[in-house]
Amino acid sequence: MRLVRSIAAGLRRAFGRRSRDLSAPGLHLGPVKTPAEIERAEGRILQLPQVDLPLIHRFAPGVYLRTVVMPAGSVIIGHEHTTEHFNIVLSGRAEVLFDGRVETVKAGDIFTSGAGVRKVLHVLETCTWATIHPTEETDLEKIESKLIRKSDTWQAHARLSGKEQQCLG
Repeated sequence: MRLVRSIAAGLRRAFGRRSRDLSAPGLHLGPVKTPAEIERAEGRILQLPQVDLPLIHRFAPGVYLRTVVMPAGSVIIGHEHTTEHFNIVLSGRAEVLFDGRVETVKAGDIFTSGAGVRKVLHVLETCTWATIHPTEETDLEKIESKLIRKSDTWQAHARLSGKEQQCLG
C-alpha cells in the first residue's frame, strides 16, 4: 500500500551532488534528473523487491495530511503530484531530488512542492515525512485520483504484477 518504490539493504550513496547518478550494488541507474530519467530509473527499481511503507491518513476541515516512515538506506521515487502542497520532515534526514536539484532535508524542514513534481529520495536516516494537501475530500480513492498521476511505467508494472496498489502519492 505505498506510493513508492524502494531499494533497501546495502545501498551506496544514491545520488551525489556532482554526478546525480543513482546506484546500488549490482545496479547502476545512471543520471536521474529529468522526468524521462526518473521514469527510466523507476522501471529498473520496480524490478527489485519492494518495501511496504504504510501510510497514516488524517483529515481536518479542508486539509488532508499523509504521513509515512521510510527506512534508512531506501531510494524512494514518488508519484507526480497534481497540486502544490506542503512537505514536513518530522524526523530523520534524506537527500531529495526535485525541481532539477538535490537538497538535503532534515527533521524540522518544511517546504512546498509544486504541481507536476516528482521527488526522488535517498533516505540517509530513517525518516518520517508528512505532506499536507488542500482538499475537502475524505475518500482515499478519490483523493488518489485527484492528487497524483501514476507514471506509465508504474501502471504497466501494476498491470503485469497484478498488484494495482493504493499509493496516495
